[in-house]
Amino acid sequence: MNVQIEIGTHCNFKCFYCAGRDMPQHYMSMASFEAILDRLPPGRHRISLQGEGEPTTHPHFWTMVTLLRVRGTIPYTITNGSVIDPQRAAREFPKIGVSLDTIDPLEAVRIGRYKLEQVMSTIQALVAAYGDPGRVIVHTVDYGQEMAPLAAWLADQGITKHYPQPLQSKDDYAYRYPGQALVHSGECLYRCRYVESPLMLYYDIQGVEMPCCYIKDGAKFESTDHIRRSLGAGRIPHCCSGCRELYTD
Repeated sequence: MNVQIEIGTHCNFKCFYCAGRDMPQHYMSMASFEAILDRLPPGRHRISLQGEGEPTTHPHFWTMVTLLRVRGTIPYTITNGSVIDPQRAAREFPKIGVSLDTIDPLEAVRIGRYKLEQVMSTIQALVAAYGDPGRVIVHTVDYGQEMAPLAAWLADQGITKHYPQPLQSKDDYAYRYPGQALVHSGECLYRCRYVESPLMLYYDIQGVEMPCCYIKDGAKFESTDHIRRSLGAGRIPHCCSGCRELYTD
């Protein structure tokens, strides 16, 4: 099973679309982290250390990675590439994700994605350290920027695993970009694949277990069963308001 653990909300970037920048900035304790691992069902899980913060800034990040490996799980992370050690990453992670939205220096500063030159150098160093560009995965938030230069640069590095994703229409996120209308063009199905057939386990910074990583306000979340019952009754629970997963588009 895919498991995602939000080990921190602190970040050294200020991406305009990131809900984490309005959250209290702190890190998950090792005690909480280990308690989550103890709660997981048996199995060789793929555990990603990621959330609304930059995971590699956590003071115990590498200790957590070692603990995942000792427990026989498959570690993964998505990093902004600003501080991670490429050589160590290649030794510790079978694959690694890096977030990159643009290779335009001015645009990177405008949207709050700093240290662009360092990030691009890190991606090149990761490809070299792994010796296989297929083990470096690039994640991009598509907010309407020109994507061709980024795609061409990634192709030059031999990177073929590039996953753009649109801005999330969910209320938890959309307040950050009010000028960009996110209107669903399709019908609401009152169904969610994350609830109907569990695709992941997500643990937020408080250690609360949720069915997906899109719920950013834990105070609005009651339980997965509550989401299931609400959707079954033709109602969208407050914690899911606006989520694109519920619509045909």
